[in-house]
Amino acid sequence: MPTISETIAPQPLSLPPLYCPIDAAVHPELDSIQRDSEAWLDRFRLYTSDIDRAWVIARHYPEAMSRIYPQGITTRVALTARWLHWIFYVDDVRLETALTPTKLASAIGLTSNLLRVMESPATEPAADQTGPIAALQSLMASTQAVATPTQLHRLVDAHRKWFHAILWGLSGPAADSLDEFLHLRMLNAGGAASLSWSEITAGEEIAGAEFHSSAMRAMQESSFLMMAIDNDLLSYNRELLIDKTNLNLVMVLARLNNCSPEQALHQAVAMRDRLTTLFLRLRAQEEPHLSAAGRAYVADLGYAIRSNLDWGAHSARYTAVTTRTQLPPTNPAPIPLTLNDHPSDPSTEPLACPSIAWWWQQLHG
Repeated sequence: MPTISETIAPQPLSLPPLYCPIDAAVHPELDSIQRDSEAWLDRFRLYTSDIDRAWVIARHYPEAMSRIYPQGITTRVALTARWLHWIFYVDDVRLETALTPTKLASAIGLTSNLLRVMESPATEPAADQTGPIAALQSLMASTQAVATPTQLHRLVDAHRKWFHAILWGLSGPAADSLDEFLHLRMLNAGGAASLSWSEITAGEEIAGAEFHSSAMRAMQESSFLMMAIDNDLLSYNRELLIDKTNLNLVMVLARLNNCSPEQALHQAVAMRDRLTTLFLRLRAQEEPHLSAAGRAYVADLGYAIRSNLDWGAHSARYTAVTTRTQLPPTNPAPIPLTLNDHPSDPSTEPLACPSIAWWWQQLHG
């Protein structure tokens, strides 16, 4: 006989207000970037069917990158839109969420191969070649033509960390503690890889001592985790009803704290609001001392935080609570989103997670 909990259908949740006093912006050439990315998508056939292609287009990936890099060089922002199409194809189609040891070995081989393509001198693939490897070769040929060696190294290194985290999660998701889950989630959400394009789109290079300083790393990582949590908030209803995943902070908090999903949702919002406060304090502290390139990078971190919310609330990746076996809804309703200018949790104390508590130690007062 089923238990009471098994007879109750999962209930979707409504988002409470989120703290985000960061202005939105979008690249003025979004339309041309969109056209370029769709032509590139078709050139390498980064979809499994016509229905899948419709879903890819409905997710508005070029808009996401145009919101992160509103001031970037147009042709280089177009490269980031191509990249997002490519990486989501790899993540959604070629890497699976439940793996046997054999499939895990295959995923390790694939990511190792992709990294080697990224770090090797690239040439354009033959005209008849399609698929993720050929697409990556084309992307890297265009990127290597405009990026410095340091920028390329940072791009590859960010992907190496991302793929490592994806494989870590696929091999057996770690959620025995909140600290371990947040560490994994910060890495496998892809924030570092997305922002590794910042210097390239700006045509600037940040000095190593500045880019790798503890305070800059705290700004980077706190924004990456904040965006990962926002992804979990935006995707919760779809993951609950369609994807049937348990790799979501709301679900993890409900299990670890033995509370309702509604209570866990508010706990997750309080955490991301505290991270927002930290990021804003670090930005205000560090910006006056940064180079022009460093300030441009930190500006992109802020744009990324806001882009993740504005784009995510309207993208079919999160809004369409239907399976991908049929065409996506023509005009899916956006996720209701209210942005606050004050945090739900005003605390400025570190989160009780040892792996990230050092971020708060970078504040001078």
